[in-house]
Amino acid sequence: MSYLVLSRKWRPQTFADVVGQEHVTRTLCNAIRSGRVAHAFLFTGPRGVGKTTMARLLAKALNCEQGPTPDPCNTCSNCLEITAGNALDVLEIDGASHTGVDNIRDLTEGVQYRPVKSRFRVVIIDEVHMLSNAAFNALLKTLEEPPLHVKFIFATTEAHKVLQTILSRCQRYDFQRIALRELIQRLQVVAEGEGLSADEVGLALLAREADGSLRDAESLLDQVVAWSGGSVNEQAVKEALGVADRQALFRVVEAVLARDPAQALRLAGDLYQYGYDPRRLCRDLLEHFRHLVIAKISPDPVLLAELPDHEVATVRQQAGARALEDLQRLFALMLRAEEEVSRTAYTQLVIEMTLVKLASQPPVMPIDEALAQLEALRRKLGGNPQEPTPAGQHAAPPAPPVPPPAPPVREHAPSPRPTTPVVREHAAAPSAEAALGAEAEQQSVWERFLAAVQKEKISLFFALKSGHFLGLTPTTLQIGVDKDPYFKELTRTENRTLLEETARRCFGRDLKVEVTKGSTLPAAAASPVAMAAQSHKPQEQQTEGDPLVKTVLDVLGGEVQATRSRPASEPHNR
Repeated sequence: MSYLVLSRKWRPQTFADVVGQEHVTRTLCNAIRSGRVAHAFLFTGPRGVGKTTMARLLAKALNCEQGPTPDPCNTCSNCLEITAGNALDVLEIDGASHTGVDNIRDLTEGVQYRPVKSRFRVVIIDEVHMLSNAAFNALLKTLEEPPLHVKFIFATTEAHKVLQTILSRCQRYDFQRIALRELIQRLQVVAEGEGLSADEVGLALLAREADGSLRDAESLLDQVVAWSGGSVNEQAVKEALGVADRQALFRVVEAVLARDPAQALRLAGDLYQYGYDPRRLCRDLLEHFRHLVIAKISPDPVLLAELPDHEVATVRQQAGARALEDLQRLFALMLRAEEEVSRTAYTQLVIEMTLVKLASQPPVMPIDEALAQLEALRRKLGGNPQEPTPAGQHAAPPAPPVPPPAPPVREHAPSPRPTTPVVREHAAAPSAEAALGAEAEQQSVWERFLAAVQKEKISLFFALKSGHFLGLTPTTLQIGVDKDPYFKELTRTENRTLLEETARRCFGRDLKVEVTKGSTLPAAAASPVAMAAQSHKPQEQQTEGDPLVKTVLDVLGGEVQATRSRPASEPHNR
């Protein structure tokens, strides 16, 4: 007794049975109802998502004795013959084995004759991209002006290999990968129809291994059932297919989030011994950190629709253990590792060192805390004798008498570094302090304007984010941009109009937005705030180039995001 595999036994027989391709089925059904069926179609997409099935359904809908109808009866002789694959008027050709021009010439000559018993003669060419250029060219004339009784349906996984002259003569339909939840639901229907014992965790693991292909999912289900004898659970799927436990991936991430590099290395080694491909592990980790970021920024379950329900709670729990900036940094490091893995033969070594790096990352430090540590390190390295001694140190026993250290320090060491900014700060005029206060106020205005633009157009927001706020006058908002692509984007007419409308809503008055190439304005056009900001450029450059600052950055593992001047009213603590 021959056995019919599940992927063939459960092949959809109506448009309503097709999973995950609603945009295609709806269009074809409406075309059939309205009598606007094209003479040539191109179905393209990943493997196992329903391209050939949809072609057969379309042939059945056109040739049904009750039709043309979007709901073929599946009982008439035409429907039964198409389902069985022996219909005389539906010709299904494998493009991989009929690549020559002679095959296409025979085809074009044969379609000139009327159908034997059906309404249309339907030609289905699977893997059409395998045809030679000569074969494509031989098909052009017939494809452009076919007989009224002929319909061509092409299916391919690589539409970019099909000649443009062929593509322009067809209606193209792009099939999508089937979502994880839809695959699970379809597998549940198949399991119930076959009388199998299946749980959601096992089916979710099967659906994940299928990678968006329903045919692959049903084939894997067949394999697991043959191994287990009718039970489909997580343990059966892991042992039958030789895939790693999803919980092992979660445990690796737990070790990274707990900053335990040794445990992360042990778990990665166990996965490698189990046969888990390092490239696959890298890709899964990258996807998992993406899920953590999404779970951190939004409670919307739709954004995590590709995860089964039993994993969503775990992902949200892990996301709550770290700050958003930490998760984004882990994703960026993992993305860099994925690029390295694709270029090296030592994939496991790269994965191990990446996990050590991920698990060793210190938390992102708030700027106030970083400034406090910088000030403490400056005091420690500078050894300023005027620095007040903390109260806790008064109880310490006095040090043995030693010669006063101050004269040798002054004699052999350069002048303390803090004296330079002190001179600049005391030399500043009151008008400069007022300008700095105005600068802080207008920086807040600039951030409010950025937030308003972000709600209108995200690409425009990123272009503005790369620029510099130069000034705000009663009639003009002045912006400087250094990079050419962003400058061109901001100076486009439609974008400038959108910026001015947003500025009017944000500030309550009409403002002209002026975008300047560079970060400075001419002296005549520059506002006092812009001139005050420019006057601090040398100080910013000197601060970033200071050897002490560089040492602190190396110790703390950070980078300079911005510099600011200390207000005169704030004590210097030097």
